[in-house]
Amino acid sequence: MSRRWESLKKTTRERGYIGASGYLASKALRLVRTGTLQPPNTIAANLELWSRYDWSLHGEEWTKDAEWRASLVREILEPNIPVGSRVMEIGPGGGRWTEPLAKRAVRLSVVDLTPECIRLCKQKFSSFSNISYFVNDGKDLSFIPPNSIDRVWSFDVFVHIQSPDVENYIAQIAGILVTGGRGIIHHSANGINKTGWRSDMTTKAMVEMCSRYGLSVLEQFDSWGGGHFHVSNHSTGKTTDIVTLFERKHSSSNQN
Repeated sequence: MSRRWESLKKTTRERGYIGASGYLASKALRLVRTGTLQPPNTIAANLELWSRYDWSLHGEEWTKDAEWRASLVREILEPNIPVGSRVMEIGPGGGRWTEPLAKRAVRLSVVDLTPECIRLCKQKFSSFSNISYFVNDGKDLSFIPPNSIDRVWSFDVFVHIQSPDVENYIAQIAGILVTGGRGIIHHSANGINKTGWRSDMTTKAMVEMCSRYGLSVLEQFDSWGGGHFHVSNHSTGKTTDIVTLFERKHSSSNQN
């Protein structure tokens, strides 16, 4: 047997199954932070990972700087989330984008796979009366009524979700959005990349998924502000992520 397997067996004997699971999760967190964890990004793996994540910085550890953050709100979030919109945010994490969304939304539905994230958001945004919170199973949105959402927002979330699970969400979003409703989703651009634990999603795959479910892609971009700000790290000269803006123009066909 391999040295790693023997080490795991020893950890299990010493700490029990739960202790061993926690040990593995902590190892996974370190690997994510150092960019050496290899996908697949399963729902179970995401739940385990983000349930044990240290959310004390509320996700701001992924913010490049204050200028970058302000530009994203000013040039992406605000122009695409009209004041008075009914908004759904998928994967708020520690609430990194929830406040600017809540300030513009007449009603904000916040959905996360991780109960701890929802608990933190409830605590952080307790003064807001227009937010509803939902813990889901990483694939179900049936608790959101059809034709009831004007805008869907998700940033730094779909980059970690496998393409079959992304497609499941897209199929449901098509029915949740009103005609003319839009989605703004940040996801992987070029498939699996262990840097940042990126999933197998691609720019082309998102276009194809949207088309299958009656959604029209309006724009896909990886920078804004005349190219001054980038969605992913361009220090390597490579684009790892993309933002897709899509719209429901007609009644959803939900073709399979």
